[in-house]
Amino acid sequence: MQYSREYEVESFEALAPYKRTLKVLLSPQINHTRNISLGMTILEPGSKSSPHAHETEDEIWYVLSGTGQATVGDETIEAVEGTAIYCPPGQPHQLTNNGKEEMRVLWAFSPPGFETKYLGRKGGEA
Repeated sequence: MQYSREYEVESFEALAPYKRTLKVLLSPQINHTRNISLGMTILEPGSKSSPHAHETEDEIWYVLSGTGQATVGDETIEAVEGTAIYCPPGQPHQLTNNGKEEMRVLWAFSPPGFETKYLGRKGGEA
């Protein structure tokens, strides 16, 4: 069995202007998963993730708590607790916390790999 506990996972602190906390929960490099990785992004009120796209990875977001907006390509929706969002390869995407509380979002990559840029690093640009 492969598992992790969020409170035991080392976090990566991304710098402004896209300040947020990222945690890799499951990845082939740390848990020996095979075809998927899982992590979490924590956005404080008023913060946002960097706009970016993945060449080969599918990404799924699931909003655990908080409220904000999710943009994928040229579409933007309200992202509230319980919202699941698919980000296909090549589509730019971004999360924005426009609420008054912390926004916690799970993310999964398939195939895994993109998450490795956060492993073993304490902070920096992301």
